[in-house]
Amino acid sequence: MANNQRKIPIPPPLIFVFCALLMKMLPPIWQFPSSLWLVIVFSGMGCVIGIASVLQFLFAKTTIDPLKIEKTSQLVTNGIYQYSRNPMYLGLAFVLLAWNAYLGSLSAILGVMLFVWYITEFQIKREEENLRNIFGDAFMAYCQHTRRWL
Repeated sequence: MANNQRKIPIPPPLIFVFCALLMKMLPPIWQFPSSLWLVIVFSGMGCVIGIASVLQFLFAKTTIDPLKIEKTSQLVTNGIYQYSRNPMYLGLAFVLLAWNAYLGSLSAILGVMLFVWYITEFQIKREEENLRNIFGDAFMAYCQHTRRWL
């Protein structure tokens, strides 16, 4: 099976849950006081970014299913997608940062880092390959002026 057609063994929301659980289970290297302010800011940002990105896809009438990239019918480059090529994943990363602020543990940041690494390597790169095949130069131009994460 071609690289761009392989199935992802673990859906991104499950990776998010796994990383959140890992963050809770890691022994704290350095504890710091939980910050309700940071929890509210990061979780609020994550929810707003996530909701805005899903709505953009729904308005464009294209798939939000990360396991069915080949069903993508529109290249969404406006709205929140002007600032990040992957705001759905960015929103989840912000929620993990909020969880880290709540846990008050420096070691928990490893869960956020694992999430970003895994999603980049096993999801985003696969999506980019498919989008390059589907939209060609239009996708390449989009990549030139919009960052992968932030």
